[in-house]
Amino acid sequence: MQIETMDTTLFKAAMKHLTATVTVVSTNGVAGKNGITATAVSSLSDTPPSLVVCVNKKSDFHEQVTQNKVFSVHILSEEMTEISNCFAGYKGLHGEDKFSLGDWKLKNDFYNLDNALVNIHCELAESHNGFSHSIFVGKMINIELNEENEAKPLLYGQGNYTTIK
Repeated sequence: MQIETMDTTLFKAAMKHLTATVTVVSTNGVAGKNGITATAVSSLSDTPPSLVVCVNKKSDFHEQVTQNKVFSVHILSEEMTEISNCFAGYKGLHGEDKFSLGDWKLKNDFYNLDNALVNIHCELAESHNGFSHSIFVGKMINIELNEENEAKPLLYGQGNYTTIK
């Protein structure tokens, strides 16, 4: 049986139906401060508490996480579309200039985004090949829940932002 190469247009059309929570993933350290918008984020285990983040190998952010060996996941609330667009590259800002949007505070060498639903700080525990991406496994070292923020999470699906009803 011969397996044909998957058409990337068909792949992207199918993946639009995977509605996901929108996050900003940030890093800070010797290789600098940077961040990206990501929906390819998932819990992995509660023993030890860990998660996975998929990052394009061609991005500057990928190299910075690899060198810094730490990253944070900031779960965005429904009113944070502008921050999502900024870290996705749609505002023309690059690297640490992206942090001019939003209220970011440094705490123990990690950045917290005020009004994010959750800020999760991780050590890079493992990196695995995922073709065009690396699958970063983060061992959680701190979780900060924003219990005052009763907003719903920002979701992305079918090419649009949405939230739960």
